[in-house]
Amino acid sequence: MRHLIFTVLLFLLSVSAKAGVWQDKCVDCHGLIAPSKKQLLDKFKTPGELAVKAKELADKKIMPQFDFELAAKELFNTVPEKNSSAVFLKKTAKSDLKRSDFSLLPSSSSISVDNPQISTKIALGKMLYFETRLSKNNTISCNTCHNMASGGDDNHQVAIGYGWRKDIRNTPTIFNVGYLNTFGWTGKAKTLEEMVKINIQDSVKMNGSEDQIVSQLKSIPEYVVIFRKSFPEDGDPINLENIAEAISSYLKTLNTFGSKFDKFLSGNMEVLSDEAKMGMNLFTEKGCIRCHYGAMFTDGKFHKFSLDNDPGRFEVTRNKRDKGFFRTAPLRNIALTAPYFHNGSVSRLDLAVKVMANRMLNEKLTDVEAWRIKVFLETLTAFPSVDARVVPVLPQKDD
Repeated sequence: MRHLIFTVLLFLLSVSAKAGVWQDKCVDCHGLIAPSKKQLLDKFKTPGELAVKAKELADKKIMPQFDFELAAKELFNTVPEKNSSAVFLKKTAKSDLKRSDFSLLPSSSSISVDNPQISTKIALGKMLYFETRLSKNNTISCNTCHNMASGGDDNHQVAIGYGWRKDIRNTPTIFNVGYLNTFGWTGKAKTLEEMVKINIQDSVKMNGSEDQIVSQLKSIPEYVVIFRKSFPEDGDPINLENIAEAISSYLKTLNTFGSKFDKFLSGNMEVLSDEAKMGMNLFTEKGCIRCHYGAMFTDGKFHKFSLDNDPGRFEVTRNKRDKGFFRTAPLRNIALTAPYFHNGSVSRLDLAVKVMANRMLNEKLTDVEAWRIKVFLETLTAFPSVDARVVPVLPQKDD
C-alpha cells in the first residue's frame, strides 16, 4: 500500500493546480508505469480519502506546498473508463482520423484470371509450400523462412537459406500477401506467382533448379495424380510455372481476419483498450497514416529509408534515384514479425516506431507515445485459419 501511494505521489508532484491537468499530464504514465485510473478509483472511495492518505505518506521536503485535495478531486472528476470510447471518438472527430483511412480486409484476396482458385490446386500448393524437395539440397521449404507457427516469417535479422547462406534482407510475413500489389522489399516481382518462382530459384534462398524439381516430383506417383487434377488442361502439368501457381493459390488463403482492430472497425467500440485508442490517435496525428493506411496499412509505394548501404529498389530499376528506396511495410501482424526494417536492425516494436517517426516524419516521439502506438499496432494481430496452417502429410516415393 505504501509503495502504491508513493508512486502516485511522485506523479502527482508533476501536475499543477489547474483544471484538466490529470488528462493533460498524468495519463501519459498512469496505466503504464504508475497505477491506472481504475486502480486508484477502486482503492479510494472519495477524493478526500486519497488526499488524506497522500498527505500522510508524502515527503514534506519534496512536496511542501502540493495541493493534494485539488489533484485528488480532478482525478475523481475524470470520465470513468467505461465511457472512454465515447471520449476517444469525440477527440478523433477533431483529428485527422477518418474511418476511410482504415478498412477491413476483403473477404478474399485478389484472384488472377490466369490463376483461378481451385480446391485441388490449393491443396497441392499447401503440400508444395512445406516441400523441402523444391530446394537443391532437400532441406529448405517456403515454410523455413515464412513459418506458419510464428507470424509467417522467421524472426531472424535476415533470411537464412540454402547452405546456411544469409540474405541481405529481413523476411517479410507471408500472411495476407494476396492483398498486395507490390512484392518484396524492392518490388522485384510484379505478381505473387513470379515472386514464388524467384525465391525457389534464388541461390541464397532455396537454390532450386526446375529440371531437378520436376524430376523429383515426377518420381512421386501421388504428385503426378494431384498435378493432373489441378491442371487438367496441361498435357505435362509438372513444371515450375504450375508449381508457382499452386503455391500462390495456397498463399491467398493465408488471410487474417478478426483482429481486435477489425472488431473495432465493425462497431465494437469497447474491444480496444484506452491505451490502444490513444495509440491510434497518435498514429494519425503524428503522420504514420500518410503511408500506412487502408486494409493492409500500406500505400504499396517505395520511399527513401537510408539505414545502411543497401541499394534497395535500385537493384530492380537501375535508376540512381531509387537508391535506398524500399516498399512501405504492411502493418497487419507487425507485432509478430520482429526484428524490423529491411535489414532487421531493430528488435523492439516501440523502438522501431520511434525510428520511423524520426527518420520519416521528423517527429521525436516520447517513450510513452511510442509505447501507445505499439499497443495500437498489437491490435492488428490475427492468424489464418487453423486448417490453413496445419502441416500436411507429404507424398512419398513408392518403395
